[in-house]
Formats: sequence, structure tokens, C-alpha cells
Amino acid sequence: MIREAGHLARSYSSLSRGRRSRSTASLLAALGLSCGVPDPAPLPPGSFAFGVFGDGPYRAWEMARFRRVIEDVNRAELQWLLHVGDILWFPCSNEEYADRLLAINSIRHPVVYTPGDNEWADCHEAIAGRFQPLDRLRQIRTTFFAHPGTSLGGQAMPVTPQNQDSGFTDFVENARWQLGGFLFATIHMVGSGNGSEPFEGRTSADDQEVAARTKAALAWLDEAFRIARSDGLKGVVVAMHGDPGLERDREVERGYVALVDRLENLVKAFAGPVLLIHGDSHELIVDHPLLDRSTGEPLANFARLETYGSPDIGWVRVVVDSVVGQILAYEPRLMRRRLLWW
Repeated sequence: MIREAGHLARSYSSLSRGRRSRSTASLLAALGLSCGVPDPAPLPPGSFAFGVFGDGPYRAWEMARFRRVIEDVNRAELQWLLHVGDILWFPCSNEEYADRLLAINSIRHPVVYTPGDNEWADCHEAIAGRFQPLDRLRQIRTTFFAHPGTSLGGQAMPVTPQNQDSGFTDFVENARWQLGGFLFATIHMVGSGNGSEPFEGRTSADDQEVAARTKAALAWLDEAFRIARSDGLKGVVVAMHGDPGLERDREVERGYVALVDRLENLVKAFAGPVLLIHGDSHELIVDHPLLDRSTGEPLANFARLETYGSPDIGWVRVVVDSVVGQILAYEPRLMRRRLLWW
């Protein structure tokens, strides 16, 4: 079930299973409110909610809607907000990082952030300032993950960071936590082919970074599912930035092949619901695109949520039933109407 603006109900059973439904996503975006957004519906007994935001604001004229997002999130009953990356478009300066951190910390809830490509992997572009991506990655970790084990936001919450593992001491950004029988985890896999796209001045160090970061992400994913199985948890939620191209079946980009293969095996071995949350492609989508290669059918216990992105500035409230162990609703909170005929 998906509820638009807290009062419009729409079933996702009509979505094309295993494929991206662009027409449905556009319809949902068009149904977003162009003026004020009503308060979310009260949470059902035995449930909790968290928010998802990413890929914005990019442009100066989106800042007002971003401020409305923060105001709306601050009014909502949430356990935390997941920020799935792309906090900006350009420039990749320390000053811009500081401004975005200040905005994130103005959110009264805990904010768990996983980086996107815009804020470091694509910073070699002229419009971004021609920075070295690896330098920007170090600065992102210094700025946003200065206190591993603690979220961002006005009311920080404890998380378990991957850097506690002696084999992955650099990866302060990968985190996990639990609530209501669900395990939540972030993995640092970004857009731009998971940071593997060529650029002028790319060196072997950039390629080694992709390999190390992917290895860390897969190890963190394995550990999340191991804990979920051993602790008898009801479900697993994984958040990242990059769009792995699940709707393209097995013809995914090279930077995500290992992830998709691993995810398929882990989901098949886990009895409960698995939700993958990402950004990167700037469309609101909820579908079931991960296929079982042995049958060609979508894995029934897997769902994917892709959140809004510039020029659509909005967030999604996800409602979780902690009693029966399932996702009850995805509630879009759009701050701008997208007209279908534009």
C-alpha cells in the first residue's frame, strides 16, 4: 500500500513486476501537492516510521523546497531520516559541505547519511571545481563522519560503524542499527557506475578505491544478513546511493554486478522481507525488480524504493509494522508538482 500526501491510497500490485514503472512513478509525482502538504496520518498501533530523502537540492531555486522538506520532516513522527546521498551538485567545496551539514543537523530527528557521487566521485568535473575525488572522499569522511558510531541530526542516535572491524578501518560511513525486529544498514555504493566511470586524470588509486569500497560494502551486507538470521530478525533494510539497474535484469553496470549477485543470494536465503532503498535516478519508484536467476521470476520477499531527486524535492515516509514484520506503507511527501505534459 502506498499513501500519497497522507490521504490518497494506491496499491502497488499493478506495477510491472521486475521492471521500472516510469508511468506509475510519473503519476505519483503528478499527484504530489503544489502547495501545502497535510500532516501525515497517525501511525497504526505497533508500527514506527522513518523518512527517506536524497539527490537534492541541486540548484538555488530548489533551496526553498528543501527548507520545506526540513520543516515537514521536523513535524513528522519519525525514528530517523535516511539521507541516501547527493547532498549537492556543485561546487565540491569545504564551505558547501559545511552548509549541508548545518542543514542536516537542523533536522530534529537522527539523520543517517550515506554518500552519493556528486559530493566526491564526480568532483573532477569543471562545474564542481576540478577536485581530486579521493581528496573529496577524505573530506566527506572528515566532515560528516567525525564521530563514527553516532548519527547526524539534532537528536543523534547510536549506530554500529564498519570501521570497528580491523579489516575495514577506513569505512566510517557504513553503519547498521536495529529497531522493531528489523536490521537497517547503509553501504557506500554511489552512482556514476559506483565511481568507476573514466575521467581525465584518473589513476590506479581511483580504481583501487572502487575495489576496496565494494569489498567493504559486500562484507557489510553479508554481516547484516548474518546477524538478521542469527538473531531471528523479521526483516532487513539496506540503503545506498547508486541505482544498480535492477530493472535491467542481469545486464547491470559493471560497478554493481557483484552487489546484485550477492543481494540475490542473500535475499533467497532469508525468509523475511528485504527492502533496498536508493537514489541516483531521481524517480519515485516502489517495485520488485530483483530476479531469481534460476526461475526468472522476481523474488517475492524483495522490494526496492527509489526516492525523489532534483528537480523534484520531496521525501518518503516509510511505515513499518514491528508486530507482524512488514512494510505497511510508502508515503510520498512531494514539495513540488511535476506536470505530466511538461
